[in-house]
Amino acid sequence: MKYLPAILALALLMALPEVSAQQLMVDRGVQAAGLWCFPVYGDELSYHYLPSRGRLGNSPDSIPEFSFLRYVTEKPAPGNAETVSAAGGGGIVNFLVLYDTPPDQVLRAEAALREKLKNDEVVLKGPWAFSSGRYLLVSSILQPDGSEKQEVLATGTAPTLENSRVAFSFNLDPLRAQLLMESFKMKTPDVSVVFELDFEGLTENYEAEIEVDFDEVRKSQSYSAGGSVYFVGADVEVAFDEMRRNNAIKMTTVGSDGNLDGLLTTVYDKLLTMLFQKVEPEKVPGGDGGMLDALSSMIGADGVLGSRNTTGFGLSVGFKYKELKASGSAKLNFNGRSTVSRKHFITFNIGDLWQQHGDRDDLFRDVALYDPAFQQRAVHVNLDGSLERAFADMVNSVTVRMRKQHGSGTTTLKEVMVDRRNFRDSTSQFRMVYLNDKDSSMTDWLRYEHQEVWQFSGGGTYTTAWDTTDAAMINLYTPFERRSISLEGDLEALKSQGIRAASVKITYPFFDQERTDSRLLRPGDDPGAKPFLVTLPRGREAIDYQISLMRSEGAPLRWRGTDEFGLIFFDELPKE
Repeated sequence: MKYLPAILALALLMALPEVSAQQLMVDRGVQAAGLWCFPVYGDELSYHYLPSRGRLGNSPDSIPEFSFLRYVTEKPAPGNAETVSAAGGGGIVNFLVLYDTPPDQVLRAEAALREKLKNDEVVLKGPWAFSSGRYLLVSSILQPDGSEKQEVLATGTAPTLENSRVAFSFNLDPLRAQLLMESFKMKTPDVSVVFELDFEGLTENYEAEIEVDFDEVRKSQSYSAGGSVYFVGADVEVAFDEMRRNNAIKMTTVGSDGNLDGLLTTVYDKLLTMLFQKVEPEKVPGGDGGMLDALSSMIGADGVLGSRNTTGFGLSVGFKYKELKASGSAKLNFNGRSTVSRKHFITFNIGDLWQQHGDRDDLFRDVALYDPAFQQRAVHVNLDGSLERAFADMVNSVTVRMRKQHGSGTTTLKEVMVDRRNFRDSTSQFRMVYLNDKDSSMTDWLRYEHQEVWQFSGGGTYTTAWDTTDAAMINLYTPFERRSISLEGDLEALKSQGIRAASVKITYPFFDQERTDSRLLRPGDDPGAKPFLVTLPRGREAIDYQISLMRSEGAPLRWRGTDEFGLIFFDELPKE
């Protein structure tokens, strides 16, 4: 096999702490009382569950964190002599959503597990933390273009811990404000949210070999579309199935095929890393590829997931082919257990708010805004639960800045700072307020810019670009994402060629420093059990590596490369 490394692209990297010794057995999930529960590797009487429900956030007095304000403004009189005409105005809807698990459901699930497994020592220890998450907002009434099609209206990063909130804010014209009000009076309003959450764990003990013929991959019908077209997850699975039928991808298993679905999911996950690049819809240029339209095609008649199989690749992101620079064929060995990522979905409707709270004017309110000089806007900062680990490991503080250009020509600049001390302080107010200074347009007045400044332990600063939004809340997430880099190679074959050990070293810049990490592999080791775990800025993939093969006689063989697939082959001896 001949593999051509990708073009060098230096990335800002940070090493994550070691993975917890406790891992789930992802192929042994059990559904109990509506909860998906998984045993812990090495302690199979201990289980963890995945959260089961999504809902609106509640204030300390159990009131939904929701508001729908319909406003009326004066409108210039028409040129005729009409004494009664339509006023201006519209609506503003804000709400916070989260996912969690009812405590009584946890108790029922533990009892059901003990009965199903016939063992009273089984313990359901608590929720399992997700490694990453996305959300989708599904609606037709909130469509800004006035269309009535049920579609994915928004998608973005979701929190990874229970009870962490995501905020939504929308401006509506008068007609759609009235339609939404009538929808809220129904039992099932036209607003739904889907959480797509990733969790990690260990597979079963597989023995399989995968051979990828890159020349045949290029010939496949699904690959001929090229790198400019975006695919949704179900279409990626169709592409892989086609490649298997055409022998571009060959899979050979050893032993029982009792858990072939789990093995196939693991194999496809590895191929996904090699051949496809993840594309987040909010980062796709407007209209390019129709990403949200493609995701909307996966919504069923119930307005949610539909019937397509999305377990392996998800709903909320798309994919496009990477520029394939490999030729010949490659063999991937699956010997033993592997650390993999799986997906969990939580879907919910915003609910019958009007029937329960329609008489509360702090949730539903109609106002006349005839004098904008007396208005003020509060912008809240929402802190994701994943920040807790970031503050513990690498972040000193993050400053969120808000900049508002007013109609008068003046500028309001505000900022809040979050650090280890005030992150979990319930008395801290993470919000910024600006007034109306000759901002005659309600829509323009709601629009502002924000920026984040991250200060890291040991020095170093990361400043984001100014971003324009009209949301009532700024969701603060770490601007980095976790990545695993697997090692592949046949250590026994190297041993037969006089190689005693293989060393793989990665090198990357960390602000003004250079950091390294390395793995030493000897015959008998399992390369799949020693992946590199790094943290990359969002959108970055490439890392540099050096491979050294220690020979029984003579100097070591060394060569360098760049990886952007999350997969390093260490058993390809360079030409002398």
